[in-house]
Amino acid sequence: MENAGAHCRFQLRHITFLAIVIFCALVAACSNPEKEKLAHVTRGREYLKEKRYAEARIEFRSALQIDKKLAAAQFGLGEAALALGHVQEAAEAYYEAMRLDANNLEARVRVGSLLAQYSNDESIKEAERLANEVLKKNPDYVEGRVLMANVHAAKKEWSEAEQEFERAIELDPQRLETYLSFARFYDERAKFEPAQPETFTSRAENIYRQIVEKNPNSADARLAYGDFLSAHKRDPEAEQQLLQALKSDPQNKLALVALRRFYETKQRYDEAEKYLTRLVELDPDKSAGRAQIIDLHARTGRVHQAVTEYQQLLKDDPKYLRGYSRLAELLLELGDLSGATKQVEAALKLSPQDTDALLMRGRLRTLNGQYREAVSDLDQALRMEPSLPAALYYAADAHLQNNDPTQARLFISRLLNFYPRNPMGLLMQVRINLSEGKAKEAEKTATQIIENFAQLKSNNTALQTARIPADTLPDWESKSYISRAVARIQLRNFAGAQSDLERAIQIDKHGAEPHINLATVHLLRGDLANAQQEAERAVDLSPSNLSAITTLVNVYLRQRSYHAAHMKLNELIAAQPTRSQLQELNARVFIAEGDTGAGEQTLRRIIETDPNYLNAYFALSDFYQTSQQQTERAISQLRDLIRLKPANAQQTAQAHLFVAMLEEGRGNFDEAARNYEQMLNYDKRSMGAAIAFNNLAWLYADKGIGNLDKATEYARNAISIAPEGAFYDTLGYAYHKKRQFEVAIEQFSKAVDRKPSAAIYHLHLARALRDNGETQKARQAYERALQLGGLNGAESGQARQELISLRKS
Repeated sequence: MENAGAHCRFQLRHITFLAIVIFCALVAACSNPEKEKLAHVTRGREYLKEKRYAEARIEFRSALQIDKKLAAAQFGLGEAALALGHVQEAAEAYYEAMRLDANNLEARVRVGSLLAQYSNDESIKEAERLANEVLKKNPDYVEGRVLMANVHAAKKEWSEAEQEFERAIELDPQRLETYLSFARFYDERAKFEPAQPETFTSRAENIYRQIVEKNPNSADARLAYGDFLSAHKRDPEAEQQLLQALKSDPQNKLALVALRRFYETKQRYDEAEKYLTRLVELDPDKSAGRAQIIDLHARTGRVHQAVTEYQQLLKDDPKYLRGYSRLAELLLELGDLSGATKQVEAALKLSPQDTDALLMRGRLRTLNGQYREAVSDLDQALRMEPSLPAALYYAADAHLQNNDPTQARLFISRLLNFYPRNPMGLLMQVRINLSEGKAKEAEKTATQIIENFAQLKSNNTALQTARIPADTLPDWESKSYISRAVARIQLRNFAGAQSDLERAIQIDKHGAEPHINLATVHLLRGDLANAQQEAERAVDLSPSNLSAITTLVNVYLRQRSYHAAHMKLNELIAAQPTRSQLQELNARVFIAEGDTGAGEQTLRRIIETDPNYLNAYFALSDFYQTSQQQTERAISQLRDLIRLKPANAQQTAQAHLFVAMLEEGRGNFDEAARNYEQMLNYDKRSMGAAIAFNNLAWLYADKGIGNLDKATEYARNAISIAPEGAFYDTLGYAYHKKRQFEVAIEQFSKAVDRKPSAAIYHLHLARALRDNGETQKARQAYERALQLGGLNGAESGQARQELISLRKS
């Protein structure tokens, strides 16, 4: 038995060894790195031919995981990334291909062509260097000549550019792309030659016509000519060229895309959907195709329909990852933050590294005041794709909302370093300028964005370089006019603002935002009838848009049309019964018309049915303090909110700030100081924080609650957030208390400079000058304070006594 057992073990051992040998042979056969990487490159090239760029990108990346020094894979990755709009990734891949293969002239031309699109000298200089390298290696390389022509054009060296184009045509008279570039050159030159723009536009068109006549079946030629005609507002002719392009190649995806965009731009949505449906039929990814049609429905104002369609799509295909983030975006547009959050969390459960979901969660957290968490999500997205425009934009937005424009500028500088003409980055610059009160700079930047759109719409390479999907161009162009209008409103240029907003409406007939801002312009002018008309239009376009509804309610309140306000709000509440914001607006209307009982009852009902709707606590607190003079009840509502410990730190901070101000108002200075300090535990950046720092400094200096060194520190903190006159006055007061009169005079003078009409600042300056022995200047400051008026009775009487004493001395 022992021998049998030993024999059996020997057999098993033998079989196991044999299986291992066979397995190893199979693995070796299946994982030959040389064959595998070449297979990836071959498939990647096939996908490029089929214009399946996402799949091609994956294949080239897979090849590079095996061999990073594979020049062909680097170049292929550049081609795929460029087609997808990943310009930074494309440029890096091309540069690597150049380094690995000194004779790869195509890579040099690709990078040079990208750089020539930028307007900065450094990029144009590098493009010129690459062009010279190419032509040194091969003076007859046609694409090198075209690149050099584009470099000359970028430098406004028109004659030299013409000569290079003509040389390129001589080298290869049949090359279609050269003629197209030459035509675009003349069209672009027309913008810089105001004396004779028609001459160059005519030359451009002549070239397009010649190309089409010589190549009547070329879809590319007709598409280029169609884009030219469309850019010059010759829509019927443009439409014919696009239709002919599709007729010559019925399977041409670019022609289908061009027709869909053309009809969508003209608000001919049924025809746009027809061509989009044909495009979807050619797409192997059916869920992605369905999503394109749903997105078209959303862009045409059918948001509720789009939500339903996305919900059905995800039910049919739960693994379609992008659908969750897109559905979240639409729910956010409808004001359903909770529903949007659920969709994002579902996406991240499927894929924790999903960039779209991380972006969306970052946006939602910013809206909830969770700025640190928002930035964390956006940083995670940027680690995976450092040049992702949307991540850079929303990271800047989170910092700006957190009252940190310095950090916001850093992210936008990164975005514009990658994509100098990206409208998202430039529009964020406008927002930052507006937040800092720099309306002139904001107007100038907005104008620059508007001027850029002409090129983005007519030049596909420029569009790729800006990293903006063509579908979103109308939306961003409309936003650029709106942003300039907001700057002009701040500058009191109401006519210019109105003109911009009317242009925005022409571009985006389904957007509520231009109408909201136009209603604001009419309100500022006192034109209540037109304000009502625009606000009602905004609500009709977007019944869930809280900003539109609030603007309409504000118009009704200015008109004292309380019944109309209630009617509209009740109609909206019936359609959106869970929206506490609408009930809060109804309470505002009740209070405004004097029905305080109904106002209080409405606010209390909101808290009972939706205890997490924190604005109701603030509204009820304000009601008790302002309408009822019941400070204790007002404070009680705010303390209820604090006990809820909301995730939004900003709301907790705000509650402590209001409690502190109410306690200070009734003389509870120690309790006020404690709440100011509590507020600053949550928030040290916002305007609310500046008020807390300032008021705490004043209490320390005036009431002796804290030490004077802390008072000056807190006042300086307030000034660092917002250099307001009141904050300089507080700082001066603290230094005056420390008997550092010269520093106090300096700070009081800054307060006076910022608000010369404030009598109290002149009075404080007068006292500091008096105590510093500057009697003559002190008399002048006292006289100015009394002349301005605005001091209360006690202050005025004391100032007169002090002035009399000075005159006697």
